[in-house]
Amino acid sequence: MVLSKRERLILIITLSIITLVLLDKFVLSPVLDARSDFQAEKQRLAREINKASALIKQKDTVDKEWEERINNGLNSDVSSTESIALNALRAWAQNYGLTLSSIKPEREKGEGKVQEILFNVSCSGNMTSVGQFLFQIENTTLPMRIKEFQLGAREEDGKEMSLQLKLSSVYLAEASENAYTGVRVSEEVE
Repeated sequence: MVLSKRERLILIITLSIITLVLLDKFVLSPVLDARSDFQAEKQRLAREINKASALIKQKDTVDKEWEERINNGLNSDVSSTESIALNALRAWAQNYGLTLSSIKPEREKGEGKVQEILFNVSCSGNMTSVGQFLFQIENTTLPMRIKEFQLGAREEDGKEMSLQLKLSSVYLAEASENAYTGVRVSEEVE
């Protein structure tokens, strides 16, 4: 079968188009897809590296803050921990113009190295004073946190607020128990 010049041209163009389609489907498209996947993975890894770098930069700040929190209140003496917390609560209430009705500490007996002291606090004052007092408790370096709170208005106009809190503070129990028996904390019996 002899093909005319025109038929040969049509055959060459058709074979070229089929070749181009096959090359696109089996070579070019997979390479471009792999390239875009590679670029997406590269961007994801770059974000992770940036996050890790930010965490490393924050390490010194966090270490300093953790050390400060330990030095400021994670005592081995329950009486000292209780005293520090009570004095801080009284000072904050006075600073922000709150009237303290009562502060009642309750020592919780638990298991483990870290023990908890609960403080039931009742106070009253204006909304600004209550807000500043709560902000101070939440941002203190003492090992203290709010477990429960109840806020109410004493009058219809809401100028005088009442606040009941249940706070928690912690101390190192094993250290305080060992202090009474004469065993140092750094010594561990195996």
